[in-house]
Amino acid sequence: MLEPITVANEACALATASPVQSLEAAAPTAAQVKLAYDRVLGFCLGLHRFSFSLSTRQLSRLVEPPSTGWKYAFTLPADRIGAPIALTDDATDPRRYFVDFLLEGAEVHADAEALWARIRIIPHPRLWSGTFRQAFTMGLAADLALTVKRDKTLRQQLASEAYGDPRLNGRGGMLLAAILDDSQSTASLANPAAERDPLTGAWSC
Repeated sequence: MLEPITVANEACALATASPVQSLEAAAPTAAQVKLAYDRVLGFCLGLHRFSFSLSTRQLSRLVEPPSTGWKYAFTLPADRIGAPIALTDDATDPRRYFVDFLLEGAEVHADAEALWARIRIIPHPRLWSGTFRQAFTMGLAADLALTVKRDKTLRQQLASEAYGDPRLNGRGGMLLAAILDDSQSTASLANPAAERDPLTGAWSC
């Protein structure tokens, strides 16, 4: 089974850095690799709504009503990345969009008795596509080439392979291949009205 440490050490090899025994070790190099792993993974996942990073969760309803005038308050999952992509009051119908709500910090306030949220999470490497794994590993290697090996030339070379031309803001190179690969396997949006809503428009993306 593919584990984070395996991916991290593949990147270390590309960056000509020594492998680490564990990402949770207290050694300085292991700590650097762990920080780089989390930083680069967050960056890569932030460039596209990869299908393997999406999850539909039922929101937990709080006992006390909110002070904002809505009937109910729901807590958003702690492991989400950013705001929810979309909300629905019927999880059996992925194209039923719910828009009558208020986002308040880590809570959703609404009059609906039950809500589900489409959120983005940090997926385990075993869920990644092959193209994303390749792109992320190369991007991590580029980061390690600079932060661990202090080799700016190698960093530039690896980053170019991972992300392409800097003018593409990270959406080129191997990562572009991962984005295109994922887009081909993702259902297109059938509701033009929902597409205009930045929050609900990607419920099925």
